[in-house]
Amino acid sequence: MPQDPEVSRALGLAHGQVCYLQLPAADRDRAAAFYRTVFGWQTETHHPDFESPGLIGQWIERRSPARDAGPVIWLAVADMNKTLDQVTRHGGQILEPPASDGPSRILATIADSEGNPVGLAGHAPPR
Repeated sequence: MPQDPEVSRALGLAHGQVCYLQLPAADRDRAAAFYRTVFGWQTETHHPDFESPGLIGQWIERRSPARDAGPVIWLAVADMNKTLDQVTRHGGQILEPPASDGPSRILATIADSEGNPVGLAGHAPPR
């Protein structure tokens, strides 16, 4: 089905662009603190929803983390080692340690403070 260009302009979104994300969280305040501290996301304190560059969303308590199946969100990180240190210091864990994915990219997988798997992508250090 062709996309209505007027709808795209009105919403400021491209067809197929991810625009909203719901993340399972047993403790929404803990999840908000994790993403705020580790990734610099902006969160609302009265109702812990979040806003990250180009994305908005919320933590929801009525859904369990998809630990073994389902889509995985991938976040770009400026410094993989620093980010992984922050993850473990703030209630997350490293599921798959950093590994090269070609000459210029390094990938790792973590579980956030709520157990949700999250991929991290960064630049490989120069050799």
